[in-house]
Amino acid sequence: MEHYRRAIAQAVKPGDSVVDLGCGFAPLGLMALRAGAGQVWGIDSTDAIAIARETVDRAGLGDRYHCLRENSFRAQLPERVDVLLCDHVGYFGIDYGIGPMLADARTRMLKPGGTILPGAVALHVAGVQSAACRSVTDEWTALSIPADFGWLKEYSANTKRAVTLAPGEIATTPDQLLTLDLNDDIADNLQGEVELVAAAGGQLDGLAGWFECTLVPGISMTNSPLDSRRIDRNQAFFPFAASLPVAAGDRIRVAMNLRHDSNIYSWSARNLRSGERRRQSTLRAAILSPDDLTAPDQRLAALGPRARAGRIVADYADGTRTFREVEDAVRRDHPGLMPSEAELRRFVRAELTRLSR
Repeated sequence: MEHYRRAIAQAVKPGDSVVDLGCGFAPLGLMALRAGAGQVWGIDSTDAIAIARETVDRAGLGDRYHCLRENSFRAQLPERVDVLLCDHVGYFGIDYGIGPMLADARTRMLKPGGTILPGAVALHVAGVQSAACRSVTDEWTALSIPADFGWLKEYSANTKRAVTLAPGEIATTPDQLLTLDLNDDIADNLQGEVELVAAAGGQLDGLAGWFECTLVPGISMTNSPLDSRRIDRNQAFFPFAASLPVAAGDRIRVAMNLRHDSNIYSWSARNLRSGERRRQSTLRAAILSPDDLTAPDQRLAALGPRARAGRIVADYADGTRTFREVEDAVRRDHPGLMPSEAELRRFVRAELTRLSR
């Protein structure tokens, strides 16, 4: 957090208005207020916003910190702000949708010439040789797992993981895959290709990914396992279904395709000496129904059972009944809506809570 503290102190001017996207418990918003911000809007769609509200009130800053429990894409501010803050860089820079989130907020919430923090993120990759990472990939073929479930290794080998890597587990030269300017629109589909060099003979169990994030000019942070100043955050691991043999000096061509709007990642590596290749994709680990495989434009739009039940509840939420009165009315008029009375009441209460926010 010290990196953010220094960056916010540099970016926020006395009296500035600030929005903190996905604010969580409001640590960045508090930093902004203490750096001189006049007003801060904290936006978060989770229960964390209640912790944020209590925290800023206890700090005596509640009159200048405004909590909005809402998805940032739907949030409306009373005015445009001078500074956008967001800490959604995850462990591979784009894991938590920071690109679309900042693009939307920049268009709707930021004053012309305003500041976005962070300003840019660079994505780095390298080859990994790691017994710990290999064991995670092979977990479904372990002796303790019934053989009937061994087929799930295919899912494990196509799943991006959060891991903590030691410098000695990085088995190739690292390289910068992509650099993203968060002040500009970012394409939904990102592609990058690099060539890595094996440091020694052995095998590559997959690829490591990490970020270098420029908060403001002159202040950056990274979770690189090769940097002694790295922040305490995981790296990404992109497994290979089978390890890729390498000799010292082998050149490994790595390509990645990142659909960061939907968190679909594809990665491949080819040893240019042997020609041996590995290809993986998180799409192979997705549990898909026949409907999922139908092009959205061709699917028929129809409400499912839960949505139909929710519509029934919504019809009673006309502003004249209490939650309990709506529960009683739905139980009376639609006794078979749920398998039991207890589940019906739970469902009605949950739907009313969701609809009234």
